[in-house]
This record gives sequence, structure tokens and C-alpha cells, in this order.
Amino acid sequence: MLVTDWFEFLENGLPIKQNLSSMTVGVFDGVHRGHQALLKRIVSHNADYVPVVVTFRENHKTGTVKNFSKETHTEAQRHGGELGNSDILTFERKTEILAGLGVEVLLVIDFTDSFRHMKGIDFLEVLLEHGNIGFFAVGGNFRCGYQLDTGAREISGFFTSRNIPVEIVPEVMEGSLPISSSRIRSCIAAGDLQAAQSMMGARPGAVWSDLAESWKNKLQ
Repeated sequence: MLVTDWFEFLENGLPIKQNLSSMTVGVFDGVHRGHQALLKRIVSHNADYVPVVVTFRENHKTGTVKNFSKETHTEAQRHGGELGNSDILTFERKTEILAGLGVEVLLVIDFTDSFRHMKGIDFLEVLLEHGNIGFFAVGGNFRCGYQLDTGAREISGFFTSRNIPVEIVPEVMEGSLPISSSRIRSCIAAGDLQAAQSMMGARPGAVWSDLAESWKNKLQ
């Protein structure tokens, strides 16, 4: 998997000059089954397209990513105690999992103050200008932009008005509630690794070994 950053992207575009991209965007913390359903769409959409994920390096504890990009699941955000905003996986482990799921290019954004204040539509304009996009997939609960001003419906309208096909991927349910990174954090904080494993689609025992060290240190 090729990894590039935002500034390289602005300067040179994606490292796939001869191909269209099949793109999605998100934090993808935990790379849970909902994320995996979204990733399958970009990997399987067209064999000639390059699957591209746009993601963020920042830790949830900084708060900046939460103000620009998030899945909206307020029912889970009330729980989790002091660990509720910690990343589930290290960035390195997340990268490994994304590569294993067929992602070929990872565009990593490090937050700057100017980026944090970018409107969602302006963000999409930059992706369109430099991303060689042939297909775009987005989770139905996804929002991005300064103060989360742009949701899945606006994203769909933006690309379809430019004749780029878009798929809004519905949430994946576990029981009566949608799977979310916030819900997984709550389960881990409560010591319910079996529930976290089920939502992450992980092999038995994998959740503990994959957890970011900040979680392990506080749970021991």
C-alpha cells in the first residue's frame, strides 16, 4: 500500500496518474465491521479503479478531528470514562489492517489550523481536483468539515452533480444499535472485549493484542 500525505497530495495528486480512484474518507478507528462494509465498496467497485482511503493521523484525545470528521453516534459517547476518547488502534496497526482489506493508497491528513477551519465542500473540492475520482463511497452517518457542516447527503449531491457515482453505505447493526467506534470504546472500557471483538470482526484474542498501548496500560 502506498502512503502519501496531504501536502504531497496538493502538490502532486495521488500516485496513480493513469488510473481513476475509488475513494472513501473517514477516521476508521478500530476498522470495525461498519468500516469494512464501506471499504468493500471501494475495493470491489471496479477492478480498474485504485481503492483510496483518506484518513487522519490525529489522536481523538486532541479533539481536532472530532470537530472536522466523525461518525454521529451520540448514544455511545456518554460512556467510556477517561478512555472514551482514546484511539482503539495505533495508527500503524490501522494502516496494516487497511492494506490487508485491499486498500492500495492511503492519503493521511495531519491537522493544521487552516485545515481545521476548512468547510466540508471546500475539502471535497480539493479531493476532486487532485484525486482523479471515479467513484466515491461514504457512510450514511458520516460528517466532515469545520463544525461538521457537510453530511453524506451533501457529499452525494456534490459528486453526483459532477457525474461521479456515489454510494451511501448504510450502518451495520449489532443487536439493536449501529456499530461505531464510540460503542467499541465503551465496551473496551467496560472490559467487554468479546463484544468489541464481535463489532470489529476480529479473530479471537486479536482485540487485546491490537489495542493501542494507552488502553492496555489503563486496563491492566
